[in-house]
Amino acid sequence: MNMKKIALLVFFVTGFAVQSYAQYVFDIKGKTMKYARGYEKAARGIPVETTETYIDGPGVGQPLIFRRQEKLLPNLLVYYFPNVKDSTINYILYEWDDTNFAKNRQTVKQPLTALQPYIDKYQTIKKQAEAFFGKAETSGSVNDVALIETGRFKRKDNFVKDGVYVEMYIVLSNKQETNGIVSIMPTHRVRMFVKTETAEN
Repeated sequence: MNMKKIALLVFFVTGFAVQSYAQYVFDIKGKTMKYARGYEKAARGIPVETTETYIDGPGVGQPLIFRRQEKLLPNLLVYYFPNVKDSTINYILYEWDDTNFAKNRQTVKQPLTALQPYIDKYQTIKKQAEAFFGKAETSGSVNDVALIETGRFKRKDNFVKDGVYVEMYIVLSNKQETNGIVSIMPTHRVRMFVKTETAEN
């Protein structure tokens, strides 16, 4: 085998390993914050510094936050919330939300071409959760994109298995209106929570 073929083989094997590893943690029981740091290092997650204080259930500490690069979506933010008593993971939040990177956290209306990647991402993580947990309890749909303009495009899926619970949802809305001091702004968001059934959040 010549050097060019060897180089290509190394490239594809390495790339496959990163893509296979850098996904989502579903089996969080007993996993520690040290594990989270190692996982995000392999996923090429970049630590995010924040001055915000997160208010959560008793015994839940401040999260470690990592940012992962995306091509067609807002960068993924991953929040690992620890149990203070032993530094195990209480729950994880995965979030694709354009308000995270918008000026004053206010987004604007987007065409369907810009919003379709949100739907594609949701379908992808749902399939991965189904492969791990089985069938979900579901409400809503991602089939009628015309609902985006009226603010009624929503879907939610809940999974549970062996003491681990996953809740994921997608909300896409281009609705924008102001009524007195109350304003409704567009929302484009995919979230997935992974937690133990006893976690409070």
